[in-house]
Amino acid sequence: MASVREKNKTKPQLDASADAEAWQSALELCGDAIREGTRPPKNKQALEQQVVARSYTIKQAGKLLGVDGETLRSATQELALDSFLDPRGKLRFPARTLQPTAADPDLREMIAGYARLRPADLRAALAVDLRTLHNRIRQAGLSPKRIVWRDARGLWGLPQTFGEYSQLLSEKQPSAGSGKGKSRRSRHRKRRQREARSKLRSRLIDAFPNWRNDWREQQQLTLHIGVPNSGKTHDALQALKLAGSGWYLAPLRLLAYEIFDRLNAEGVPCSLLTGEEVIQVEGAKITAATIEMFNAHDSGECVIIDEAQMLADADRGWAWTRALMECAAPDMHIIGPPTARKLIEVLAAAAELPCELVEHERLAPIAVAERHFALEALPPATILVAFSRRNVLDLKMTLERMGRAVSVVYGSLPPEVRRRQADRFAEGETEICIATDAVGMGLNLPADVVCFYETEKYDGKSDRRLYPAEVHQIGGRAGRYGIREAGLIAATTKADMDIIRELYAQQPPELSYARVAPTVDDLTLIPGSLAEQLTRWAELKSIPDELRAIITTADMDERIELAKMLTDDEIKRLGLARALQLVNAPTRKSTRAYWLDCAYMIIEGYQMPMPPAAPVPIQDAGDLDATEACIACADVYLWLSQRKEFANFGEAHHQVREERREWSLSIDQVLLLNLNTARRCRVCRARLPSRHRYRICEDCYQRRRHRAA
Repeated sequence: MASVREKNKTKPQLDASADAEAWQSALELCGDAIREGTRPPKNKQALEQQVVARSYTIKQAGKLLGVDGETLRSATQELALDSFLDPRGKLRFPARTLQPTAADPDLREMIAGYARLRPADLRAALAVDLRTLHNRIRQAGLSPKRIVWRDARGLWGLPQTFGEYSQLLSEKQPSAGSGKGKSRRSRHRKRRQREARSKLRSRLIDAFPNWRNDWREQQQLTLHIGVPNSGKTHDALQALKLAGSGWYLAPLRLLAYEIFDRLNAEGVPCSLLTGEEVIQVEGAKITAATIEMFNAHDSGECVIIDEAQMLADADRGWAWTRALMECAAPDMHIIGPPTARKLIEVLAAAAELPCELVEHERLAPIAVAERHFALEALPPATILVAFSRRNVLDLKMTLERMGRAVSVVYGSLPPEVRRRQADRFAEGETEICIATDAVGMGLNLPADVVCFYETEKYDGKSDRRLYPAEVHQIGGRAGRYGIREAGLIAATTKADMDIIRELYAQQPPELSYARVAPTVDDLTLIPGSLAEQLTRWAELKSIPDELRAIITTADMDERIELAKMLTDDEIKRLGLARALQLVNAPTRKSTRAYWLDCAYMIIEGYQMPMPPAAPVPIQDAGDLDATEACIACADVYLWLSQRKEFANFGEAHHQVREERREWSLSIDQVLLLNLNTARRCRVCRARLPSRHRYRICEDCYQRRRHRAA
């Protein structure tokens, strides 16, 4: 795991001598056994061919063991299979260990135990509907989001071996026909499908909203463009206060809360409206809200749309597009970075909406530091940026052991806790704030330095290097106007410092597309189940030709996953409008099972189940994880209870909100303590280094490797 992998992670190009050394190291990992059906190269100096002859690629290994590549990767990550990366970066399995594994039925079955089972395959094998399957899964104490063969083997009448299960699935598949007749029928069927697809797409395009409304002549859009800390929001709020009625629309509950407090503190009555909470203030004609809650038919005199770069967000961008293009207020103020300017101007022109540009200059200058800051030398008033909750909590413990007072801000932290943590940092009670990229979204976190602990992040699909726009947005938090002459952007290592300097020097690209989501009327035109309707809508991309250069469809993946969990009969009982609202709930993978329980109760006409109870008190990192998960479930309950379609099924919302508040307070209190959140080796329980990529320590890995040899 150490030598060969590290060499392949760091080298851009190997010279001849280094290349030979790397292949020699790989050959040592292979051993002497030759892959079945292969002859060893006669030339012993041909190191690459020697490695190829003594090892299997992932495709070859999968064929030998009768499993797919995903299963092999899972087994490899759990160290159930010996593997290595060759100098070309290709995953290989030594023949000396793989062939004995393939020859042993018990070992082969052990590897197959990591195979992930598709719900569709399980339904076919068991001949049951989706709801019955989910009930069986819950009763067995399994997670519906990930079922592997070792957990399902022998359950519900399934076979005892993976081979028998695979054979059972193949028998369930309809036999394929052959011949010219089938080919001709297939061509006719495809032609009919193309024609039907074309007709459906035309109907959806005809139903696309017309944004050129009669009131456009009485509207004025003011586009506030500038980098962070340039006074954009302040100027827009002055216009809202003068107008006396309207909305402030934000991407986060935290920002809506901030403006809600700010306006009321200034003597301007303001109500709060988020997906989970409503606070009505007497006499208020202004509402601070999360943008999905905006009522375009009651826009008031002035509407502010903040963080307009979210127009391009694949998941939520549709809400910004809707607010911008459907707002009826005579005075509109849009706030965003320079990368959003062109897209907003083109959208305004498409809607024949008059647009005035106001460019804001940064109030406090900013610069990239000349050298990096080691962790032990971080100056006060520093935001330390990491891109995973795990690293944030690990850094918190590390810095607290150095005697530093620390706040933390990360995505899954409840908004109330994020706010308290941010306030302690802003007021000087803590000197370091460790944060994920949630810090870049308008939080009031005045800092002298923004220091990047890492320059790569996991974006939901893969680990990648930061984009220039992310460095500008997050780094722009540095600088306190009127307190320091300039803000600094830095990193914790020399290598990362060079990367940050390079990225900050680049001009971020302009946004390309705004997003739209389907309406009930759109889905009514599409045949099939709700999941099929959402899938086809996304695939068709039914945007009028004149808008295709600036508009694209939103990401439907999470909604489709939720829709798949409901049967056609259940969706029929709900009605399409209510079903679409139900799958719009703000879920994540960890809360889907609870959402499904809520959905079943709504369908049957009963009160939604209470969220799972959080552990009290929080004593370790596991309790912290569990409490955050319980709060996420409470958010689902509260979101559903605030929708008029489901309000009758969430009568306990006051109790849930109070429990959620207490759980949030307990998290905030435990974060003030030196809670031990260190990651530990799952074998020997030794503490793992903060940047360690694996679940076991190096010593345990080496011991296992020597035993396998």
